[in-house]
Amino acid sequence: MKISMRFLLLFWAVISVQEVWAQRITPDVANVEYANVDGISLKLDLYLPKNVAKPYPVIVWIHGGGWVGGSKENPTAASMALQGYAVVSINYRLSGQAIFPAQIHDCKAAIRWIRANAVQYGFNSEKIGAWGSSAGGHLAAMLGTAGNVDSLEGTVGGNLQFSSRVQAVCDWYGPTNLPTICDFPSGIDHCALTSPEALLIGGAIKDNLAQAIAASPFTYVTSNDPPFLIQHGTNDMTVPFHQSVELDSALQAVGVNVQFQPIANTGHGGGGFAADSTRRQVSAFFDRYLKTPTTGVYARTDNASVGGFRLDQNYPNPFNPTTTIHFALPQRAYVLLKVFDANGREVVPLVDGQMNAGEHQVDFDATGLPSGIYFYQIKTAAFSQTQKAVLWR
Repeated sequence: MKISMRFLLLFWAVISVQEVWAQRITPDVANVEYANVDGISLKLDLYLPKNVAKPYPVIVWIHGGGWVGGSKENPTAASMALQGYAVVSINYRLSGQAIFPAQIHDCKAAIRWIRANAVQYGFNSEKIGAWGSSAGGHLAAMLGTAGNVDSLEGTVGGNLQFSSRVQAVCDWYGPTNLPTICDFPSGIDHCALTSPEALLIGGAIKDNLAQAIAASPFTYVTSNDPPFLIQHGTNDMTVPFHQSVELDSALQAVGVNVQFQPIANTGHGGGGFAADSTRRQVSAFFDRYLKTPTTGVYARTDNASVGGFRLDQNYPNPFNPTTTIHFALPQRAYVLLKVFDANGREVVPLVDGQMNAGEHQVDFDATGLPSGIYFYQIKTAAFSQTQKAVLWR
């Protein structure tokens, strides 16, 4: 299949603008392989903050290019390293190498790699945001809405003991609902066999509707999705503006904290995205959700119950080398149960998924960990509590 030269020029023009915005900041660590799939080396670059205490909040940049081109080089997000963030710019398999869901498998692998290597590089594994433009915006949004979708997790890169969920998403003009993308004016025939969406899913949208639905962030929206910032040019003739309207409406309908900012008189990746006002919105958004202690360990050690949710003291405590954590759920819920060290660094995730109502107990094996104080934290959409545990050898 051939791609029109006009389409390629549109997307490569966007990529060129993004390179200028990146201010040509040099990565501190370049070309780290986070996975290798069928001989394809997937790499990332690290831009680390200076004179900032560890652990660093993380922003993952996902490049655009219609899923057919683009690169991790010179990411738009690089300047966020000057604001105290570790920026991780990733490559992923393009549609000419593999069709969906390969791309989201790769992005999830990168998130797991970040958590697996948090201690080495000083990452805060509880504060990871995703930011992308165009096709990268689509994949950032997928990370946000499909964080708990097993069929999209994949096994790329291993590290499967770590979560691939993110805590905040900035989506710049990404496709969000492929089955409706043809319903609105565009300079691209998105329903053609040669469209970027067709190349992504392996065929024209109208002939592969199930695959188009599966490749849409809109499909997976739930109330436990992370906060979103959506920015889209009102004059975008590449990805219809209404794609972001649909995602914003779906997120609002289930109560997700979402900010939708139309960029007036701006096309696909146009100059409005380089404006100081736009970039300040992005910085303020990530600062709010990745720099504030909203999800970290906090010193609450009572056995309070909220709405029937309960986290009990572990037994035994002190313990050596195993202990059992008890909790109760009044209804089926998505549960995160994690153990942290005394510095608030994640040690191990114990639960990351849906659990039924009722009493539960989870064993924590601390074999290999040093003696000291640890915290275990349970979180649902309605409840969060932390307890202290002492490992004594």
